[in-house]
Amino acid sequence: MNKIKFSEEAWLAAGFRALTTDGPTAIRAEALARSLGASKGSFYWNFADLPSFKRAMLGLWREGVIQEIESHILAEPDKFKRLNLLAIHAAKAAPDEFGGRRTEPAMRSWALTEPSALAVVNEVDEIRLSLVAKLLADIGKSDPALVHLVYGAFIGLDDLASKGTADVTNSLGVLLRMVTDI
Repeated sequence: MNKIKFSEEAWLAAGFRALTTDGPTAIRAEALARSLGASKGSFYWNFADLPSFKRAMLGLWREGVIQEIESHILAEPDKFKRLNLLAIHAAKAAPDEFGGRRTEPAMRSWALTEPSALAVVNEVDEIRLSLVAKLLADIGKSDPALVHLVYGAFIGLDDLASKGTADVTNSLGVLLRMVTDI
């Protein structure tokens, strides 16, 4: 039986779906191949081994976060609109084929058991914390506790949204309006 060779993107999407559905232990070549109806050979056509696949997943997630920050939030000249864009960014889920709303919590779960995932999640946290600090400093708010409060809300609301129990844009927007009125 001839199996179709899938693109790197198709494999990565399958990896994120497996991560968000069944956790980090589901990221295995054979299981991913089965989910795509592909051969393991197609997996190894695109990736040298499972660690290189995991690095590609982590890199794709990291780059997506950075691109969103640079192209949408920092590109906005109005300092108050940038804060609003932060709330919109927080509410933006990965595309469904890449795990959707559950991607961020799944990445954090993965970081609990995989040092390479922890390193990338920590790097993304530092990038985002720096962004929040900059956005708040731009409006005259420089208290580090406020930075952590806003970012902690971002993480917690994202987790709640992955369970369908929070409207991230509205909730973070309320918090940011409160912050700007302080």
